[in-house]
Amino acid sequence: MTRTHHFAAALLLALAGLAYSAPAQAADEPPACTEEGFFPNPDDQSRFYRCVSFEGGDFTRFDFQCGPGTLNHPELVTCVHPWQMPQ
Repeated sequence: MTRTHHFAAALLLALAGLAYSAPAQAADEPPACTEEGFFPNPDDQSRFYRCVSFEGGDFTRFDFQCGPGTLNHPELVTCVHPWQMPQ
């Protein structure tokens, strides 16, 4: 992924009001991507990640952190207040 792609992704996410961090590569992170889509972080409900396949078929994972006091709603793919979470 080029610097231009990273910049464009970060800009779009910033405009959407979400926090962006560089693609994760640490061993204690959620599983590596095997398909495209949004996925919850199994260890932290306030985090989720998106897997994207760019040219070449390799996946890149983008990690997101919900704002203070909010959690990732896996069905809506957005951050909500705890009382808005499914029971």
